[in-house]
Amino acid sequence: MTNVIPPIIGALIFVTIIRILLKKGDNGYDKAVDKFLERENNANSITKDFDTLNLNFVEPSKNLPFKEYENIPMYKNIIKKQKLVKRKCELKMIKIPTNLTNTELKEMYGVNNFEQIFLLEEHFNSYVRGLYEWAEELYNLNSIYDCKKVLLEAVRLEANISQVYILLAKIYSKENDKTSILNLKNKVQNIDLSLKDKVLQEIEKYV
Repeated sequence: MTNVIPPIIGALIFVTIIRILLKKGDNGYDKAVDKFLERENNANSITKDFDTLNLNFVEPSKNLPFKEYENIPMYKNIIKKQKLVKRKCELKMIKIPTNLTNTELKEMYGVNNFEQIFLLEEHFNSYVRGLYEWAEELYNLNSIYDCKKVLLEAVRLEANISQVYILLAKIYSKENDKTSILNLKNKVQNIDLSLKDKVLQEIEKYV
C-alpha cells in the first residue's frame, strides 16, 4: 500500500461513503451497509499491544554504493540524495500491501496503533522514493554501475514506483542484456504495482 490515509481525512471519507451508501439503500440501509458499519465499528474498538504485533520490518541493504564525493557542483545532487537515503536506512519501516483497507489495518494492528503503523509505512515509502531519486542522479552522471545497485535495491523491496523498473529496463537495453530485461518483466508481473500495465508496456519496448 502506498499510503495509509490519515485518520482525519479517513473519517471524512468514511462519512461520505456512508451517505452515498445510504442513498442507494431501498429503506435507508441495506445488508451491505449494515455489514460495513458493523465491521468498521468493531475495528474502531480493537486495541493491541504494539510490542506483540507481528510486524515484518524491512531491512535496508548493507551494500548500497555510498561514496565520499568531492564537494563540487556536479556531485551536489548525488550527495544530497545519498545523504537522504542514509538517514532513511536508520529508521524502522514496514511495507503494507496496497489492497488492505483502513478497516483491515485496524483489525490487524489495533486502532490505537494506527498512526504508528502509518508512520512506519511512510518511512518505507520515503526510503524507496529516495532510492529512485538517488539512482536518477547517478544515471544522469553516467554512474551506471552504482545506479543499477540502487535500482536493484528498490526492485528487491518491490517499490511501487513505476520509473524504478522502467529506468532499469532502459539500462539493461543499453547493455544489450536481454536476459535481465526478461527477468525484470517476470518480476513486475508478479508484484503488487499500481501502474503494472504501463510498466510492462514500457519494458516490452526493450525486449
